[in-house]
Amino acid sequence: MAIRLRRVEGLLIAICAARSVEQPGDVYLDDGQHHALADKFMEDFATEGYNTPVLYLDAAALRAREESDNPAREWWNHTYGGVI
Repeated sequence: MAIRLRRVEGLLIAICAARSVEQPGDVYLDDGQHHALADKFMEDFATEGYNTPVLYLDAAALRAREESDNPAREWWNHTYGGVI
């Protein structure tokens, strides 16, 4: 589902793009962008103890590879216990 990110009364919200009218300042995310973010959120929330399994293991493997060469990785592992 394509979504719009919109600030309303000072709060950033995500809304269905098909069920809303575009407003100035909206950030539009197409289906693929929304899908990629949702899958990453599932992975991140699981590290916080929520029961949110990663749905697409191929994407998870690519994320792990792309995040592993971060120069701050040693700091991240020390700070967060290496939980990914």
